[in-house]
Amino acid sequence: MKQIGIFYSSSRGKSEFTAQMIKDLLKEKCELFKIINNVDKINNVDKLIFIIPTYGAGIPQEDWIKSLEKISQINFTNKTIGFIGRGNQGFFAATFIDGIKPIYDIVIEKGAKVIGFTSTEGYTFVKSKAVIDNKFIGLALDELFMYQETKEKLEKWLEKIIDIN
Repeated sequence: MKQIGIFYSSSRGKSEFTAQMIKDLLKEKCELFKIINNVDKINNVDKLIFIIPTYGAGIPQEDWIKSLEKISQINFTNKTIGFIGRGNQGFFAATFIDGIKPIYDIVIEKGAKVIGFTSTEGYTFVKSKAVIDNKFIGLALDELFMYQETKEKLEKWLEKIIDIN
């Protein structure tokens, strides 16, 4: 098993693309898993990145919803998690990356250490459940309205939370 588990879901391929970008940067340090059939793999790694798209009214992508019960049964003590929220701050400004929050709440309750909080500066959303103390509870990506910044934001975030060299 690799040092870092990257868990994602992807209906349209954007989160899978983000996961692959991370894999390209971290190389052999990580392994990619679609969450829907791999929740049990969380037990095998202590460092995790969860990539969670938000849909419509602020809900996580359906594979995360289907996995919530299994996720809630895991002991996250001694696990460190970084969240990447994917959303659309233009069309869904009042629910921007809200999909992170239900999973965040579960892992915090189950003992996880969450890292990688990021500034809300430069974003134009109205509100987000994924903001605590004026910071996102992970990396916020808007690949529709901020696509040109995605790679740079991802690289800087990874450098902050992981030794990528």
